[in-house]
Amino acid sequence: MSPVFPMLTVLSMFYYICLRRRARTATRGEMMNSRRAIESNSRALPINVEVVQYAKEVLDFSSHYGSENSMSYTMWNLAGIPNVYPSSGDFTQTAVFRTYGTWWDQCPSAQLPFKRTPPNFCSHDYVELAFEEPVYPTAVHVLETYHPGAVIRILACSANPYSQNTPAEVRWEILWSEAPTKVNSPQARQFTPCIKQIDFPTNLIRLEVNSSLQDYYAELDAVVLHGVKERPVLSLKTLMIDMSDLDEDDDEEKNGCEMDSLNKQFSVAALREWTTNGYFDKLPY
Repeated sequence: MSPVFPMLTVLSMFYYICLRRRARTATRGEMMNSRRAIESNSRALPINVEVVQYAKEVLDFSSHYGSENSMSYTMWNLAGIPNVYPSSGDFTQTAVFRTYGTWWDQCPSAQLPFKRTPPNFCSHDYVELAFEEPVYPTAVHVLETYHPGAVIRILACSANPYSQNTPAEVRWEILWSEAPTKVNSPQARQFTPCIKQIDFPTNLIRLEVNSSLQDYYAELDAVVLHGVKERPVLSLKTLMIDMSDLDEDDDEEKNGCEMDSLNKQFSVAALREWTTNGYFDKLPY
């Protein structure tokens, strides 16, 4: 074999190694440049300070244990800073709904379930709280002081109760939802569920409860809303669509009971008087 061929083979291998090294160096340089660009852009972004606020006012509720002429065991106690937390026990300065357990469903005077209620709707009571500043929620803290675990759903509303402008559309967005579960300990706790991001600021939060698994009255002391003034970047997890949610939406369309369709029918008078609350208009007061 001619000695030229081994020489060509060695030169080809050397040329190939040089190309690989050059390509690797260029790629590394591009990565460093892109990294510097990202860091410089992140420094240019404004700092979004988180706003922490307690409920300013109780706008509406389905029931409470106390009387109308008293502050004891009424929903009005949810406004402002906590009165009891972190103490545990039965205190009159807390908010208490009218029922617990299943006795009120089993008594002779119990109402029959509504036919158009979706099977996955299990809320028994609610309370709507207004906050001072509209924010994009990042966390909701519910301070429970006795027999916790009754809160099963948290919603945010697009309407600002303190705004003079009439909204063209009112939306209720579910921040967190879970089936009723029983908490073994009656001691106080700060309940902070993992909420999802929404695409509008809110200062109107609704808590929905189900006390059917409670051994005694659940008592709430205060609600804290954390949020930012600027809209955060939605994560990919938030943008993903759950197929089970699509099935639930289909069922709700068949029953004519979608929360969005109900809210689109809100009139201006209903928004001002806060009388349109979905299924809760049917609850005894």
